[in-house]
Parts: sequence; structure tokens; C-alpha cells
Amino acid sequence: MNRHLSKLLCTLVFLILTGCAASTVNNAVKQGATVLDAQEVFNLVSENNLHLVSSDFDSHVFFSQDGSLSAKSIFDNNLDYGKWDIKSNGELCIKYNVWYYGDTICYSAYKDDKQNQYLFFTNNGSLAYSVTASSGNSQRIKIKTKKDKKSTFVRSSLSKEQSSNSPPPTPATSTAAVAPVGANSGPGASQEEIKHTVKSMAQNCPDCNFEEADLRNANLIGANLKGANLTGADLSRANLRRANLEGANLAGAVLLSTNLPGANLKDANLSGADLTGSNLIQADFTDADLDGTILDNTLQEGTKGLQ
Repeated sequence: MNRHLSKLLCTLVFLILTGCAASTVNNAVKQGATVLDAQEVFNLVSENNLHLVSSDFDSHVFFSQDGSLSAKSIFDNNLDYGKWDIKSNGELCIKYNVWYYGDTICYSAYKDDKQNQYLFFTNNGSLAYSVTASSGNSQRIKIKTKKDKKSTFVRSSLSKEQSSNSPPPTPATSTAAVAPVGANSGPGASQEEIKHTVKSMAQNCPDCNFEEADLRNANLIGANLKGANLTGADLSRANLRRANLEGANLAGAVLLSTNLPGANLKDANLSGADLTGSNLIQADFTDADLDGTILDNTLQEGTKGLQ
């Protein structure tokens, strides 16, 4: 079978598989698809094979727990290798060595129970792949492992936790409940490792959940935390110079002696937050919720939105 015919057949298969599936994330949710969090994505992919199908892509990918991946194209039996990781918001990030020009592309994963499959969507909300999973390296793809390195994403911590916990992890096809992402206090990851990972992620994590996180003394200069949930978080003595906190929820947060010069806090919820002794020079609090906010001994030269 020539390559052109293979691609044509793959396109037909994709159209059949997605004929009743939503082509956008909004439509998928309306049809009952549910988003996977980071722990669920890890359970789905780690040490398992995923069959990824789109109109121009049909490949099996095996995701090794060490963060490497091995892929085989059904089009022409070509192999490629690469690496994978998971963001704190649950996005699966894939980087092939050759395919897609070696770019890192991240996908949000949804479970479609009606079609008994998973759906991967790009950042713009369009359907990238219809996905089916099987346990282990079911396609016997040649594997190339890599030496694991410290990651700013969460795969490394989840891998350590899974390796050290007993009983064995739930198979990818199981619908059993999974532990929340934040539950990394077991023997697999130390508290210091977790704190380091959280602080690293906070450097660029819009809309992420850092509720009650320990971000004391964190270096977050220019960080993008737009829309992030920082309810009750401790940001004391953190450096948030020129950070983007627009629309962030900082209700009840502790920001003692925090450095916030030039920070964007437009539309942020700072109700009940304690900013005692903080540097707020030229920070923008336009339309921020300041109900009960403590601003004792703060530097306020050039600020906007404070009376």
C-alpha cells in the first residue's frame, strides 16, 4: 500500500472516529466529555501506548515513565523519539525529535465516555487527536531511554510517587478515583522538592491553582500568574517585580514584606490579604477588590487604584 493511499485511509478512519465527536473543546464539554487533571493524564500515558489519530497523523506512541517517548507512524512505519511532560494544569506536552520540526506542543486531554476514547485539544480549543490507550508497549516499539533531569513540570514528581507507592498504579483504562496532584507528600518526593517544583511552575503559570501554596521568598520577577488561584497562599518576601497578577485570586493571601513594584494587579481579588510592609511602588490595583486588605507600612508611590 503506497503512502498516499495510507493517508487517505487514515483520513477516513479519523472522520469515522470523530464523526460524532466534538471538533472543539466547548462542544466536547457540551456532549459530556470531562477534562483530565495532571494525575489522570499521568495515569493515562505513563508506561502505556497511545494511538493518536488525526486527518494527517496516525501513530502509536509509547510514553516511558522516565519522560522519553518512542513513536511509530502507521503511514510509513517511520520511527521517531522524543520526550514528554505534564503541566500543573494537566496539559500533556510532547516533543518529537524530528516530527513537527521538534517543537514542543501541549494538549489538554478529555475523556469521551460516549465514544470510549480520549480527545486531545490544542491551546486554541480545536481537536488535535482522537486517542485510544492500551497498557504497556503493546506495539513493541523500539525504546530509547533518557537520563531524567529535574523538570519544571510535574511528571517527575508523579513518577517518583508512583514508583514508591504500593499497590501498583491503576491501569490507564480504569475509571477508579485518583489522588489529587497536590498529594505529593509521600516518600517519593520530599517537601523541599515539592516547594522547588511549585516555585518553578509559578514563574509562568496563568490560571493555575496555587491555593495555600508556600511561595515564601520565591523569585517571581516578571512572572505570568494572570487569573491564578492564590487563595490563602503565602507570598511573604517573594519578589514579584513587574509580575502579571491581573484577575488573580489572592483572597486571604499573606504578602508580608513582598516586593511588588510595577506589578499588574488589575481586577485581582485581594480581599482579606495582608500586604504589611510590602513595596507597592507603581503597582496597578485598578478595579481590584481591596475589601479588608491590610496595607500597613507599605510603599505606595505611583500606585494606581489605591485611595
